Amino acid sequence: MAQPDFSWMVPIEVMLGSLFHGQVQACSISSVTEELRGPNEAAFKPKEVSIGPLHRGITRHLQLMEETKWRYMREFLDRRGTDEQNRRSEQRLRDCGTDILKLDKLIIASYGGNIESEPHELAKIMIVDGCFLLELLMRLGDNSRNQNDPILQNHAKKVSVINDITMLENQVPFIVLKKLFRKVFPDRSDINSDHRVANIVRRAFGYPEVNNSGGVHILHLMHLSTVEQTQQEGKRVKQELLRCATRLHAAGITIEAADITHPRELDDWFNFDISFSGSVLRIPQLCVKETTEVRWRNLIAWEQSRIWIRCKYTSYALFFQGLVCCKHDIELLEEKRVIVNRTGKSKDELLDLFNTICKGAEYMDSSYEDICDRLNKFQGKKVRTALQKVPIVAWHGFRGVYEVVVYYCRNWYRILIRDHIPTVWKFIGVLAAVLLLVLTIMQTYYSSRQKN
Repeated sequence: MAQPDFSWMVPIEVMLGSLFHGQVQACSISSVTEELRGPNEAAFKPKEVSIGPLHRGITRHLQLMEETKWRYMREFLDRRGTDEQNRRSEQRLRDCGTDILKLDKLIIASYGGNIESEPHELAKIMIVDGCFLLELLMRLGDNSRNQNDPILQNHAKKVSVINDITMLENQVPFIVLKKLFRKVFPDRSDINSDHRVANIVRRAFGYPEVNNSGGVHILHLMHLSTVEQTQQEGKRVKQELLRCATRLHAAGITIEAADITHPRELDDWFNFDISFSGSVLRIPQLCVKETTEVRWRNLIAWEQSRIWIRCKYTSYALFFQGLVCCKHDIELLEEKRVIVNRTGKSKDELLDLFNTICKGAEYMDSSYEDICDRLNKFQGKKVRTALQKVPIVAWHGFRGVYEVVVYYCRNWYRILIRDHIPTVWKFIGVLAAVLLLVLTIMQTYYSSRQKN
């Protein structure tokens, strides 16, 4: 009697097995939803370098970076420098291939089982991209090796590459990085207690080094390094700050910048310790850098893709969304040094960032629920405060209406130029049509008056 064919169940068994693996999480490298992607799609699409199979070779820029990745891979496999070890680099490569090929089912599970590459091709992608990432991260943490580096010597390219490797769709499983690292730098400890790669990532991005990893990819490790990992409440908490910064100021609340820091170039992490006591709202300084928006949006996307983790970045974004309703608020927060703009972004661009940063997010936690409630209910006790409030709020409201009118006028003007006046001749035609319409109206008016 023929045995039943259960091969079709292998993907299901792989996904179930990865749920309790510890080093891997099923669907941990997933596509970002259209709702989150909509406000700024460029924040989720790599520009310089593709990591993993999801964006591999989809643009010419990504294809051009492939040679650089192979050079970085060669450098990584040749590390430790002696002649004897250089001769062993080919053997290291074969050992890497053997180990990574064994992980093919766990790797596929990390991408949600939606990878069509055959096992050997997928293993090649993991080895090349994994070695490139490790060499890049080690160079980021060790400036002495950055001379003549094709990436790190060019500021714009460096920023772009750093943004790319922190995107949710542009990750490789962390277990791949650990396996590759252990082939070049052997260690007798169990792989679960080997935190060297995690600390390389932390060193590169300015996080404190600790004997803990736990991340399933680089973006997850960034989240673990900044958010206390208590379990999410399991519900949607709608915390709304109903007063923007200007209205809070008008109500008698003093806004202060807490924890003013001077971060390194690559340090771009968030301090969530917002407090409200008496009539003083203390907000740790938010330094907006060239990497801030991409990292913030992708960390929010990571939180939204996981049900049982704390959505701290989402709640923080929602708080700032309530705090900033127009450019007037940005000017006030910059004056108080709560926001420091190091990107050269205009006020309009910053306003768009804060207004759209958590658009499409469904889950958040209760981090700022109590603070928002108390800020919404706060009433200044002084008569002077009440008298000062009216002109401040009136001027703020007028500026808000003015900015809305200007915004829509500019949009209508762009649509007019793009869709109706793309050439000089069409522009002349539109002018002629307008002139003809005016003359027709004047003729009709004067004809009616002559008859009377």
